[in-house]
Amino acid sequence: MSFKLTPRELEIVRLAGERLGDKEIAQRLGLSPRTVQNHLHRAYEKLGVSDRLQAARRLSDSYSGEPLPLSDLPISTPVEPVIAAPSAAIADRKTRSGLYGWYAELDGWRRPRKLGGSLLWLIIGWALVWLIFIMVGVSLVHPVLEALNRMRWLGLM
Repeated sequence: MSFKLTPRELEIVRLAGERLGDKEIAQRLGLSPRTVQNHLHRAYEKLGVSDRLQAARRLSDSYSGEPLPLSDLPISTPVEPVIAAPSAAIADRKTRSGLYGWYAELDGWRRPRKLGGSLLWLIIGWALVWLIFIMVGVSLVHPVLEALNRMRWLGLM
């Protein structure tokens, strides 16, 4: 199975498998921690996983054929998934209840929604549309009140 990781992504996932944090990997490779996070995120998407240990295990099992050294030392950030649904519960569709059950069935495919790209611009665009709508409405209040006042004086109301 070929995941087509770049050499840099492969190197960063291997270091992450050694339980190094983003800052430690960045210092070792001369990168910024944000760049390390970007490489890890792209590797997660290609490997179909949601955290660094799953990525290292996937590489160990499928990618290179050689075992990766997975350190037993604890790291500072939690590496457990958000939920751990038992596989029997996922297989038994009768236990699924609502949206949470659907989400639990996604297992390794679930990832948090990205707030970047088109979603971010959509939110900003709608906020600007509503802001313009409100500004136009506020600017029309005074002329409308003046017109109503004139109509009262002329006896049309």
